Formats: sequence, structure tokens, C-alpha cells
Amino acid sequence: MDTELYRTFLAIADSGGFTSAAQIVGRTQSAVSQQIKRLEDMVGQPLIDRAATPVTLTEYGKSLLRPARQIVDMHDEAMAMFRRTAFEGIVVVGVADAYVNRILKDVMTEFAKLLPQGTISIVIDDSLGLSRRIANGSVDLAFVTEGNCPTRGPVAFTDRLVVVGPSEVDLSSVDPLPVAVWDERNQDELPLVAALEAMNRRYRPVCVCRSVFAQHQAVTANLCVAVLVEGSMVAGERAYLEEDGFPVMKHLNIRLERSYAKRSPVIEQLEGHYLDFFARKSADQSSRPM
Repeated sequence: MDTELYRTFLAIADSGGFTSAAQIVGRTQSAVSQQIKRLEDMVGQPLIDRAATPVTLTEYGKSLLRPARQIVDMHDEAMAMFRRTAFEGIVVVGVADAYVNRILKDVMTEFAKLLPQGTISIVIDDSLGLSRRIANGSVDLAFVTEGNCPTRGPVAFTDRLVVVGPSEVDLSSVDPLPVAVWDERNQDELPLVAALEAMNRRYRPVCVCRSVFAQHQAVTANLCVAVLVEGSMVAGERAYLEEDGFPVMKHLNIRLERSYAKRSPVIEQLEGHYLDFFARKSADQSSRPM
């Protein structure tokens, strides 16, 4: 069984095209087409509707989707057991504070799975601060927001910047709108200000919060709304969206940056592990019925 055939099949299913799938698996488009032809010959049925734009799965392809993921996941898990070494060093991983609620637990758990004898050192900072640490080599890997700092790493996952308010009370129509703000470094409130001005809505800052944690606390205390990452919402919060009169503030790409101040196969291995994990998690979430 050639698991790479299933991996390429999943890349096409997730990305919607042969060209984008070729980039994901690191092969030419011609090689990807040949791999899919081999897989179709193996199962004896057409799996991809190549006439559709973007390409879509046939009914046979759809039925293969779940077992293909299981095959690839089981293969990766088995290989990871043999790739693990007696690495007992420290890897410094940075997480932008906006995503702590969403990914920090996964970041630590997946590290322990891959490097059970290693030590992970977590650095929480904003994206710009983490970018500087990546540049000087004091952080090995970091999850940062594209656009908030120089980036060149691959996209690990996506999210949205939205207006978040308390779920217990509805503040969406309060005039003036109570808002939690940051300090002069933060630009996330600017889209909200522009949207409120376009709606002729007044607002007033009720607290200045110099941490994302403090913003969440202010919102769940029913004091105000804040511009926060949708995937990092906590209990007691809900997104205020179009039905509440608010647009999505921004679509976000969160990239995994790696320091090139020092080379390490362990860090490269961890980088690949994180990218695979978050790609699978995003695919699983997008395939769930709404």
C-alpha cells in the first residue's frame, strides 16, 4: 500500500485542485495526476471529477475520503513512533497571545507526542514581538499573524477577527457602544471604528486592556465588546456578526515562522508535525456538518 497516493488524494480533496495539491505534497502537477491515476486503477473506480472547476470528488471519491484519512493518520502515527529519538533538549515555541485560547493546549500536547523526552518552553507575546525573537534566534518556532509582522513561513491555520460581546446580555444595540481598547500599538480596533463611523454609531472606551486575557475578562464581565479572534472565544462570549449589524473585521492567516539563526533537524521535524496536525484539524472541522 502506497500511503503517498492517499496523501495526494486528500490534498486534492482539501485544496480543490491539482495545482494547489502539488504545492502541498511537494510534487509536480504531472506527478500528482499520475498518482491519482494509480490510485484509481487500484480501487477500480474514478475518484476525481476533473471536468469540474474546482475539481470535485466523485461519489466513489467521497466514500474513500474518510478511510483515506484514517490510513494516512495511522501511517503517520506509526512512523512517528520510530522517528522519536532520545532528544532531551529544549525547544522554544512562541504563540501570539491572540491564539492562546485556541491552540496553546494543542501546541503543548503535540510536542509531547513527538518529543516525549524533550522540554517545550512557551513564549507568549504579540506577533511583532515574536517576529523579533524569531529573527534573533531566541524563539525557534512561532505562530504569528500575517500582516502584523514580517512573515515567510507557511500558513498553519486561518481565523477571523470579529466583534466579540457577552453572551448573557446583548450589547450590540447599546448607544454609545462600550468597547475594550488596547494601547497605541494595536491596530485591531481600527476596522471597528471605521465600521461604526460608517453606521453612524457612537462608541466609548470603557477599559484599556493591554492583554488579550484582560479583554476576554472585560467581555465576560458583561462590560463591553472587543475585537478578538473568533476561534479564541471563551465561555460567556459570542461573536456579533451580520445579524447583529456588525461585519467581520478581518480574515486572518496564521503562519508558523521558524528561526534560521540555528539549524536543527528536531525543529524542522516539529515544524512539519505542527503543520500536518493543524491541516488535519482544519480539514476535520470543515467537513463537519453545520
